[in-house]
Amino acid sequence: MFSAVIEMKPPYSFERLLQRLRTHPDEQLRVEPDARLLKRAFRIEDKPHVVTLRFLGDTETPRLEVETDALLTPAGQAKLLATIRHMFSADVDLAPLYAFMAEDERLRPLSERFRGLRYLLDADLFQSMIRTIIGQQLNLAFAATLTSRLLRLCGERVEDEAGHTYLVFPSPESIARLQVEQLRNLQFSQRKAEYIIDFARAVVEGKVELERLARMEDEEIIAYLTALRGIGRWTVECLLMFGMGRPDLLPAADIGLRNGIQLVYGLADKPSEQEIRQIGESWRPWRSYVSLYIWEALGAVKRKEVFDN
Repeated sequence: MFSAVIEMKPPYSFERLLQRLRTHPDEQLRVEPDARLLKRAFRIEDKPHVVTLRFLGDTETPRLEVETDALLTPAGQAKLLATIRHMFSADVDLAPLYAFMAEDERLRPLSERFRGLRYLLDADLFQSMIRTIIGQQLNLAFAATLTSRLLRLCGERVEDEAGHTYLVFPSPESIARLQVEQLRNLQFSQRKAEYIIDFARAVVEGKVELERLARMEDEEIIAYLTALRGIGRWTVECLLMFGMGRPDLLPAADIGLRNGIQLVYGLADKPSEQEIRQIGESWRPWRSYVSLYIWEALGAVKRKEVFDN
């Protein structure tokens, strides 16, 4: 057994994270909100293991308890903790963001109402890219359906002590072995199936080195990955936001952001992509995080939370 406690940079709202998961469910997670915990399977040292993540403290004194029955080497323990710190954005300092938002009468209420909200990032960059390719030009519901089918086709399964089954995202090797017809049978388009398998094979063959990305600037990463077939700027920007946690990306074509900006800014009509880019210029260097808080405002309305702009 291995257990540890991660000290997190305050403020951190576990309650807001759990609320957000209601709007953005993740099939790889088992959420027990009353117990303030999540369970998730991670691939550690090439084996899947269930890890329990328990929220301790409060918004101003946040801590995350990590526990697993897996017998891990010191290197495996360090890798698991680093993955969780990254996934939960544990070291992000929100103080400069809130100082920035406090100067804008439209954004100030969001920083106050959703204090401690952070990104829950994808656990690794391969998973993030595959999920993003799947989501290209699809609504969220069908993208989630296709992702679930991929997990069941070639992902691993592992059970916890209570007999609950967890799906583990497929490895690059397992997706690289697929044939396009196998994904076509699951309602993937021809092109999407090709792009997913091509990307996995590029990773396996060393043509794409994902570990290099952390040392690269945003535009370098965009140039590096858009050289691959089927990967455009939007796809890489999603990777930068949801896989790497880069703070200054603006997904101007996102329909949810359009709706959220209309709500927060009190606009009569949905803004165009160009209008969003103009509005977003004033959010630099926090465009990713301002986008997150605007999405959360829209999510709060959908969840029928009381929201006063």
